Amino acid sequence: MATSGTDFNKNIKLIAELAKINTPVIKITHQELATELGSAREVISRQLKELEQKKMIHLHRGSIEIIDCSGLRNL
Repeated sequence: MATSGTDFNKNIKLIAELAKINTPVIKITHQELATELGSAREVISRQLKELEQKKMIHLHRGSIEIIDCSGLRNL
C-alpha cells in the first residue's frame, strides 16, 4: 500500500501536534497510530523509520521520542 506525499505530511504533522501537547515521548504503538490515522501499520512504520533516519524521532518499543518537533512541523 503506497502513500502519497500529502498523507505523509498529514501523518507527520499529527505526530508533531501530539508532541506539542504531550511530553516529548508519545506512548503509542505503530498499530495504534495507524488505526488513529486510518492507515496501515506497515505504512506508518515506513514513515516513522524515515523520520528516525533523519534524526527527527527515535523509535522505542511502544513509544516515539520526538527529537526535532519544529523540524517535524516544517515538513
